[in-house]
Formats: sequence, structure tokens, C-alpha cells
Amino acid sequence: MAVSLRDVRSGAIIALLLGVPIMLLRSTMQDPHHMNGFDRAVHRIGAPLEAGVTYSARWVGSFFERWVFQARMLDEKEALEEQTREFKRQLVELAQLREENRQLRRALQMRDQVPEDLLSAAVTGVEQSPFFRVVKISVDRGDDYVRPDMAVLAPDGVVGRINRTHAQHSDVMLITDPESKIAVEVARTRCPGILEGAGEDQCKVRIISCDEPVVEGDVIQTSGVDDLFPKGHPVGRVVSVDHRVNAQLVDVVPTVRFDRLDMVWVVLANAPAADPEAGKPRPRLPARGLSPMR
Repeated sequence: MAVSLRDVRSGAIIALLLGVPIMLLRSTMQDPHHMNGFDRAVHRIGAPLEAGVTYSARWVGSFFERWVFQARMLDEKEALEEQTREFKRQLVELAQLREENRQLRRALQMRDQVPEDLLSAAVTGVEQSPFFRVVKISVDRGDDYVRPDMAVLAPDGVVGRINRTHAQHSDVMLITDPESKIAVEVARTRCPGILEGAGEDQCKVRIISCDEPVVEGDVIQTSGVDDLFPKGHPVGRVVSVDHRVNAQLVDVVPTVRFDRLDMVWVVLANAPAADPEAGKPRPRLPARGLSPMR
């Protein structure tokens, strides 16, 4: 069987690779005072080689250690980022729940403070166009209780009035609708006026028969003379005034944020008129029945 040059070369390389460590190990185990020339030569050659191998091994080990450490840090970073995103999502949900709870508390407080007979309703949708915006509500007891032209209120003020009723919901015409008209007054001076919708969350009021000037920041509230909206509920705040000869034209921004409505109140009946005899002493009527025996 012929032996090829390649086999000889491979065998020599293997012998060299196995022999060098053996010779280095043998020279290392020898007593330095009893080394022969061959062992001293191997020791001189092997010392730098051993130092280089040791340095290379340490460098390779530290490289892989850093690589494993960086990989572990990247995994921890991704886990922390995912945890941070989850915490942020939970914070957003908590903020939304806090706002909903605040609005519900205000709505319930309004039910206790307003003398009118109210019925709660949930806002189910909004229809919007460049000319009008309609809020859809669903009454808790069913829509059989509501009818057109009933006033709709919120804790911040007047929302509008029922425009149409359907089987599952009712449409509310907002006070900003150009077809909406409400009898109002300036809360500070009691000057009467008519509020009309101007679209885009704005209203206009024409104040007539009033010598007291309207100023920016005045609160406009319902006057109650139209028998639709209860008296004294805020409608908006004055942002600009145009003084005319016989009237004052006022621009008003509604107090209600219609895009943030979750719950409203439908006015089923206005508060009863105050009893003029309330607080006055009443005459005592003679008792009827058997008279005392004498």
C-alpha cells in the first residue's frame, strides 16, 4: 500500500502538535539545576510560546465573556423596554379611568344639586359635519321617556335639546348648531338676549334693551323664559363684544366640551315654581269633631 506525500505531511503535523506540548511539559517538570542543553533550549523557546498561548486564551475567554455579557444585557434591555411599554399603557388606562370616574362623580353630584327632574343618558356617538354636529344618547330607562325639545344638560352647562327620537337612541341638537336658539341672560347683569349657534364650537348672543355693557369673561346662562331650558344653567363665556347703537353682539364659547362627553342629563320636568306663601304663618283652623265634655 503506497503512502502519499499528503499522508506523510499530515502525520508530521500531528506529531509536531503532540510533541511540542509534551516537550514543554517535560521541560517544565525538570529541575532547573539539572537541565541539559536540549531542555534549556526547549524552555527558552517554550516560555514565550506559553505566554503567547496564555495571553491568547485569556483574550479569547474575555472576548466570549464580553459577548455573552452583552447578549445578556441586550435581553435584559428588551425585557425592561417591554415592561416600560406595559407600564405606560397601564398609566394611560388609569388616567382614562380617573377621568371617567371624575366625570361620573360630577354627574352624580349634579343630580343631587339640580332641582329639576333629570334622567341620565350615556353618549353613544357623535355625527359631525362642517355645518352641524349631533350627539347621540341612550337613555337608561329607554327612549320612551324622552321627546323632542327636552333640554339636555351636563355638569359644565347646557348641551342642547332633543331633536329626534329613535328606537335605540335620541339625537341631541347642540347649542352650536345654527338652528339652535336659546333664551339667555348675562349672569352678572341679568341683561336678556338670544343665543344662536355659529358652528365650530362657537355661539353668538344678541343683547338688547340693556344699558349695562357686556365685558369679556362674562358668563352667559339660561334665563328660563323660553320654558325649554331651566333658569340659571351656564351656557358659555364671552370672548368678544361688538357694541352697536341699539344692541351688543357677543361671541361666546360654550362651557361644555362636546368632544369629551360621556354622560348627560335629560330634563324631564323643570323645577316647580316657588310657593309665595312659603315661610308665612298660617292661621290655625278650629278643630272638627267632638267637642270636649263639660
